[in-house]
Amino acid sequence: MQRQKILATLALTLVSAIGFSRAQAGPASKIYTPIVSYREWELELRGGSQDWADANRGEQAMVIAAGYGIAPRWFTEVAAEYSRTPGQATKLEEMEWENVIQLTEHGRYWMDAGLFAEYAYNRLKGKHELKIGPMLQKEVGRSQFNLNVLFGRRIDKRLPSEGPRHTEISYAAQWRWRGPNRLFNPGMQAFGGLGSTNRLRNQALRAGPALFGDAALGGGRKFAYSAAVLAGISSDAPDLTVRFELEYEFF
Repeated sequence: MQRQKILATLALTLVSAIGFSRAQAGPASKIYTPIVSYREWELELRGGSQDWADANRGEQAMVIAAGYGIAPRWFTEVAAEYSRTPGQATKLEEMEWENVIQLTEHGRYWMDAGLFAEYAYNRLKGKHELKIGPMLQKEVGRSQFNLNVLFGRRIDKRLPSEGPRHTEISYAAQWRWRGPNRLFNPGMQAFGGLGSTNRLRNQALRAGPALFGDAALGGGRKFAYSAAVLAGISSDAPDLTVRFELEYEFF
């Protein structure tokens, strides 16, 4: 119990200390869970597109990632993100190093908790960014609820011509109903932002129906997927976002 308190205190200290500047999630963003499978490999492909009424503001993105459960409570992953905007060719936009730290024993407490941390380098804009925040999970009957609240900030050197940088807050949430047919589970997903710590405001909120599924392939191998169609709710959100995620997991 004492160790859990220490881990929680460290997590809150880190969240208070740093942040991330890209609060609005792209079409290839995902919702992270706080459960780690030790020594499990994961290959992942996720992507999507988002469109506004203005045809010049569309975006398509795809992320290729590989990860490993390096310790009983630590999963680490490297990822490359490709993106394309109207009139432009597809480009390698960003390299990412993602980490999931499991803070509580799965199912032992009222809620499962973890800490997410990511370093990202945007090669097109020359930006270095750090993102960190809590991951929460609650299971009630056949329903599973997840919430990510992420804080972030650019960590590269600020130029004299730039304005002040602030900690930005983004969030992602989902509900999944785990029915008897594991290949087709309905649910909901939502992504949005809360502005910066010096000026909280609702922004880029998108929400809509989602579909989840997974299947055991034998020999410690598993396939999983999710897909969602999200409608823009706040005025600055894309009118339509379509996203998907494919995972192949094995020991």
